[in-house]
Order: sequence, then structure tokens, then C-alpha cells
Amino acid sequence: MTERTLDDALSEVYLQISSNILESFPKFRPPVDLYVFDEAVAQVKKFHKAEARLATEKQGEVARYARDNLLFLLRDDYRIYAEHLSKKLGLVLVEDDLKAQEVAEIFFLAFRDRVENFLDQPTEKPFRELVKDISILTEYLWADPCRVEFLTKSLHKDYDLAVHSVNTMFIGLALFTLASGGTLERTGLVSLALGLILHDLGMVNVPKFIVDKEQYLVRRDRDSIENHIEAGLKKLARLQIADPTVIQCMAQHHERLDGSGYPARIKGEKIGMSGRLCAVADSFSAIIGDRPYHPPKVFKEAAMTLLSDKGRYEPTLTKLLIVLLEEGFPACKAGGPE
Repeated sequence: MTERTLDDALSEVYLQISSNILESFPKFRPPVDLYVFDEAVAQVKKFHKAEARLATEKQGEVARYARDNLLFLLRDDYRIYAEHLSKKLGLVLVEDDLKAQEVAEIFFLAFRDRVENFLDQPTEKPFRELVKDISILTEYLWADPCRVEFLTKSLHKDYDLAVHSVNTMFIGLALFTLASGGTLERTGLVSLALGLILHDLGMVNVPKFIVDKEQYLVRRDRDSIENHIEAGLKKLARLQIADPTVIQCMAQHHERLDGSGYPARIKGEKIGMSGRLCAVADSFSAIIGDRPYHPPKVFKEAAMTLLSDKGRYEPTLTKLLIVLLEEGFPACKAGGPE
């Protein structure tokens, strides 16, 4: 077996643990089984069991194996590893052994947890932590815009506010990247990502029994839901967030081109492009979510629902949504965006 073939075979079953990753593990109790490549027999052997105490002398051995690129974990243990790595998100920028789909899943876990923390305590510290992780995501996408395709494959159908917020950010960033042909500007990307993930911040003020209500909503219930935009804008103001893109996403994601939306009932070009983009991403994410009052729709069916509603949603974006789900990022099939 050639060295290249051997490397390929290893990567299908095992994921290499670098020194950077190893240092992020709990020192005495690694969260995954550790494997070592024995160069003498060209085989991978189990070295240490997950969560078992790692003696001090063994820690030195493990560190040496990591430095020599001989330390691995099973890809079957990836979920455990992803949960761990999602707490150290910056490492995805320096690790070459991670597949793009694996990184997308790590991002999903990281942002789900970040949003949950922020919704529980919408104050300065958790907000800054969220912005830091968004900066890491946008750096990752800016380096290779083709990676957004994998974000669309990491959407979750289980519905809660945090999951919905992450799904909306992922699909919105993918749509924006496709619409721009892969020409991304990092500062603007951070603002858009932040607007997408915070668009429903005010929903924390809406009682859960109203959000999950299966029967017809009375006027009082509808008012409570519509007021989530004003509530969200007040929360942004308290945090002194004045970014116009973030505000536009929050204020306009329920406005519709024909004027049938809310809260301002504006229509057409009076709705900003970020607002139109967030409207499509938010509605798509809502339709694919498993809710008490409707089962989740498959992605293409959800996209076709929006495409057929031409009077309410931006048609250029709903058409691109179909392309995104059917073809991925077409420019990347030919070797990447220009």
C-alpha cells in the first residue's frame, strides 16, 4: 500500500488529533478513545479508553504521538469530538484534517449553544462571545466561499428558538454567498450573520403556549407575536447595537413585498435587501421545522412554497434557494468562485 493510499484509508476511519486539539482536551480524562499509529506494523492500535484517567507518564506519550502526527480518534466518535470542539471554535481555522461537513456540524453545535446562552441572558458578555464565534465563521467562509454549501446540509428540523436562529443564519449566508457569486467582504458578512441569527430575539418575550398553539390564534395572541419585533429592537438598543444591517434584519423579516407583512406594512423596494433576505431565510427555516401545528416539510418542498408566493417574497432569492438546494454552489463545481 502506497503512503498516499495509506493516508486515504486512515482518513476514512480515523481523524487525526493535533497538538492544538489535544491541549484543549481535559488533561486527565480525554473525551474520546485515543488511537496510535504503529509505524513498525503500519497499523492503528487503541491506546486509551475515553473518560478513563490518563496517568501523568501516559500524558507525555500522548503528547509526543500528537506532535508526530500519530494520534487519532475514530470518525465514529465524531459527535463526541464535535461537541467538545464546538466549545473551542477557533481551532477549526487551524485544523486541516477536518472535513467541511464535519466543520459545518461543529459550527451548528457551537452556535446553538451560544444562542441559547444569549437568549437566557441577553447581556454584553454572551453577546461578545456570540460575535467572536460569528467572526470565526465568517473568516472560515471568506477563506473559501464554497464551504457555505455544507452549512445547508447541517440544518436541523428539531425546532426551538436557538435552532431556528442558527438555521436562518446558515441558509441566509448561503443565499447571500450564492447571490454575490462568492465575492465576500468580511465586515459586511459579520453584520449580516449577526442580523440573521438575532432576527427573532424578541420571541423570548412571547409565551411558549402561544408560539406552539395549534388552534387558530385570536387577535390578542397575534398581537403578542407581532410585538416580538419591537421587543427585539428594544433589546438591541439596550445592548447599544446600532448596526443598520442587524436592525434591518430584525425590523423587516416579517415585511412582505405586497405590503401584507408587519409591523410597518411596507412593500416593494422600501424593504431593504437584508430584510428581504432574512424574510426568505426565516420563512424557509420555519417551514422545515417540526412544530406542534405542522410537520416539517422537506427542503425542496419548503423552497417551492416560497417560490410560488411571488407577491410576498423576493423572487430572485427564492429562485436561488431552489438552485442552492438542487445544485449546491454551482461556481464551486467548476473549481471555485472567481
